[in-house]
Order: sequence, then structure tokens, then C-alpha cells
Amino acid sequence: MGNDAVDLDAVLSRVAEHRPRIEPPATWHAATALVFTAKPEPQFIVIRRSVRQGDMWSGHAALPGGRADPSDQDVVATARRETFEEVGVTLGDAVGRLDDIAGRMMKGVVSTAVFVLDEAVPFTPDPAEVAAAYWVPLSLLSNRAARVRHPHRLFGPWPAWEFRTGEEPPHDKLIIWGLTHRILSSLPS
Repeated sequence: MGNDAVDLDAVLSRVAEHRPRIEPPATWHAATALVFTAKPEPQFIVIRRSVRQGDMWSGHAALPGGRADPSDQDVVATARRETFEEVGVTLGDAVGRLDDIAGRMMKGVVSTAVFVLDEAVPFTPDPAEVAAAYWVPLSLLSNRAARVRHPHRLFGPWPAWEFRTGEEPPHDKLIIWGLTHRILSSLPS
């Protein structure tokens, strides 16, 4: 994203015009929701995953989402359902989709549907899945001072953004890296 990163209308227009690359079926399929709002400023939703035994992504930043259910009509329906289950936000029609991302470690595909809300709404996180949810300023993606390298013991260092949550330590910052970083970096320019 360039200097127009805070121009939400331009971002949404590019997403609507984008023809996403669709990956072939894999062992599993998941969908995430990239949910924007313009009020009070251009922002998007990021969650901090709950800490769970045996979950290697416990406590990490993510977009709302999860695995497709056989009852889901399509990836947009999966993203919509998962967002409501995880943070209690009801989504309407999708603006568009981003390119599918094939898993680097596991044999799956993640699709991202993009939505926009009229204004920032409060969250009701499901504590079994979500420790916290945040409205993150879209300007974070073009803020050079927010760019960091995540020193993950198996995969690092990894490009990331550091978001200051305003909470007390150790939850005062959220590192947006990995798959979520790849999704956000793939916004059409």
C-alpha cells in the first residue's frame, strides 16, 4: 500500500474491481473477513486469538475467520458466519475478495472476503476463540514506524506491523505478522 493507504474509498474501489486468484481445492478451506469502516477514521478489525493448549497460533493477531462448514454457501458465507461467531459483528454483502493464499505449512487454502460497515461497532468476543478485538487504523499499513521484524523461533524474522492496543502489558501491543500480514499486504494497489 502506498501513500493513499488511508483513502478507504480508493482501497474499496480497487478491491471491487480486483479479479482474485482462486486456488484449487485443498485438504481444508478457511475464510477470513477483512472488515473496514470509515468512521471515525478508516479502520479494520484485527483479533487477538485466545490462548489454547496445543494451538501454535494462540494469542496471535488474526482477521476474524475460520474453517469452512459444509452448510456455508461459499467463502463469503464462511467469513460472515465466522465474524459473527468470533466477535458478534453482523456483515452484509462483500465488496469483493482478495487472492486466495495456499498454506505454506499445512495443505489448505485461505480466502479473504472484504466488507465495509457504516461505522465502527462494538465487539462481543467469544472468549473460547478471541481474547480481544480491535479497530486498527488503516494508516498502520503505511506507517514506517509500525514496521517491525517478528523474531518467531521457527519462522522468523518475519515482516510485521506493531499495533499499540492501549491495554496494559503484556497486551499493550499486537504483532500483525504471518498469514495476516500476507493478506493485508495483498490489498490491490
